[in-house]
Amino acid sequence: MWGKYIALIVTEDHPTYRAMNPRTWIKRTNYPELEFTPSFRAFAKQRAELLAFLRPLPKAAWSRSAIVSGAGRPRERTMLEYAQWLANHERTHVKQIARIVRG
Repeated sequence: MWGKYIALIVTEDHPTYRAMNPRTWIKRTNYPELEFTPSFRAFAKQRAELLAFLRPLPKAAWSRSAIVSGAGRPRERTMLEYAQWLANHERTHVKQIARIVRG
C-alpha cells in the first residue's frame, strides 16, 4: 500500500488521497490465507520494482508531497516520510521472520 502512495506522490503533482490502515486492507482481502512462499515472492517482486522506480529519481523528488486524509486531520506527507515509514515497518517484519526461522 505505501509503495503505491509513494508512486502516486511521484507521478502526480501534490495529490490528495485517503490513506487506508494496512490492517483494514488485510481484512478486505484473502491475504492471510495465502501460502507464504508465493506471497513472499510477490512481496520481493513488488519491492524490487519499487526500488527500481525510486533509484533514478533526483534528490528533489524526495521532498514531493501529498495531502493525506483518513487518520485524523488531513496532513501533508512527503515521499521521504513514506519511504522511511515503509523501511521501518518492514524492518520489524524482517526481525519477526528471523525469529520464526531460528525457532
